[in-house]
Order: sequence, then C-alpha cells, then structure tokens
Amino acid sequence: MLVLGREDVDSIVDPGGLVEDIRKIYLSEHIALERIPFTFGDTWVGVMRGFHKDLGLVIKIVGIYPRSTPSVKGIVIVIDHVGGDVRAIIDGYSLTGWRTACASALAHELMGGRKIEVLGVIGSGTQAYYHLRVFTRLFRIDRIVINSRSVEKASRLARDFGADTIDLDNLNRISTTIIAATNSQDPVVKGSLLAPGTIVISVGAPKPVREIDDTTARRASCALVDTEKGVIEESDDAKGIELVELGEALRGRTCNFGDIKLYKSVGTSTLDIAGAYHILRRRGLIKAP
Repeated sequence: MLVLGREDVDSIVDPGGLVEDIRKIYLSEHIALERIPFTFGDTWVGVMRGFHKDLGLVIKIVGIYPRSTPSVKGIVIVIDHVGGDVRAIIDGYSLTGWRTACASALAHELMGGRKIEVLGVIGSGTQAYYHLRVFTRLFRIDRIVINSRSVEKASRLARDFGADTIDLDNLNRISTTIIAATNSQDPVVKGSLLAPGTIVISVGAPKPVREIDDTTARRASCALVDTEKGVIEESDDAKGIELVELGEALRGRTCNFGDIKLYKSVGTSTLDIAGAYHILRRRGLIKAP
C-alpha cells in the first residue's frame, strides 16, 4: 500500500503531466458521483466518490476547518475494485491544490492559450499558492500582481513568485487573467472594471462564498465549469448563464462567451480521479497506454 504525505505529493506531481492526465480522464469512461456535504457548526466536510477501471474506487474526504491552519485538510483513498485492498492513501490537501490548479490551467489553455500579459491573483491561501506554482511553470507571464486581505501572506507570495501587491480595483483593471481563490462572501471580481478579453478563473469555496459579481457573469454570458451540476447547486457565481463542462469543451462543444471569458470550479471527483491516476502513474503503478 502506498502512503504519501504532503511533501511526497509535492515532489511527485508534474504540472504539465497532470494537465494531460486531467484531459485524459475527462475524455475517458469513469464514474464521478456528486459530493456529499456535511456541516458541523462552522466546519464543512465533503465526501467525494468516483471510479476508473485503471484505479478502482477513489474516495476523498475533504474539510474546511476555519479555526485550523491550514483550514483545508483532506485524504484521498484508492481501493482496488476487485479485491477490496487499499492501493494508496494520499494527502488530500496537496493533491486538491495541484488538481484544482492544473484544471484551471487546462481551462485557460482552452480559453486563451498559454501566454498571459498580467496575471492577477486574488487571495493568498492554499489555492493561490498552488495556482501560482502551476501557472508560473506552464505559462509565459509578463507580470504577476496579488491582492489579499492578509497583507503579510500576500507579501510572502509576492516575494516567492516575483509579484507585486496592489489594491483590488487596480488588479481588476489591469489584469488580463484573474484567478480568484478566496473565501469572500462579497464579490472580489468586479465586472465594471474588467477590460474586454479578460479571462476570469474562480476557484472559491461553495456558498455562501461569492467571488464573481453579476456584471462579470452577464458580460461572460457563458462559463466553462468543472461540473455543471456542482456549480448550479453550490455556487451563485455563474447563475443564470450558459454552462459548458470541461469534458464537453474537450469534445468540441463551444462556450459562447461575451466580451470576457469565465471558468468556475467547485470541485468534482473527476479531478480527484485524475489526481490519483497521475500519482500512481508517476510511481509506476499504472502503465499508461
């Protein structure tokens, strides 16, 4: 049985390879069941379940624990579907960070290629960190700007990734790509300030988190999403507009964007399957065709 902690996962993941594994899983036969959420006081826990013939059963238990640091913790378990043996136990904190950021990279590639003039990152937590790791590795970026309620954390990220810290309105005005990775209940992406052609990626937590304002959604008119059902049920960020899943876009369906482009992610077991597949493949436990 393979047991991997956070540092193990971080050392194994190849961002470019994970992007391709996400593409592969979306286009392959698999079962991705909807998340089962629970709330205990201010703690949110979700159980995600899936199946792929090359892996077996994939189960992730993830929680948001506001009084803990880090606030997001989880575990991914891979179980052989024939014999019932546990194949792997994988740290869910890091794997969720990697698979979410790499799905965003795939969405950006579909919406606007791999060149970014000004990358604006809103937030300074786990998802902001992993998105910066992935995007600085896979994209040609001229400038990075960061805004966060935590000045200290934003400054640390800026030092680590050669970025500038700026105010939120200015970030909205000058960024050609915006990644919103916050727990804000008030929209941080302001559609009235965005330049035509801006790409917006929102990976914030489920309701009551609200990252995208109505003007942004209206200007986009369509959103690329990781899971249509999940976005409809768990978020108001893309309410009332056309939704096209990543798998549908990969198969040729067009998202009829307005003058900005939007990708909304709430998390799906398809991405957990892809993340587990990537880890086991990189460890030589799956033979890629």
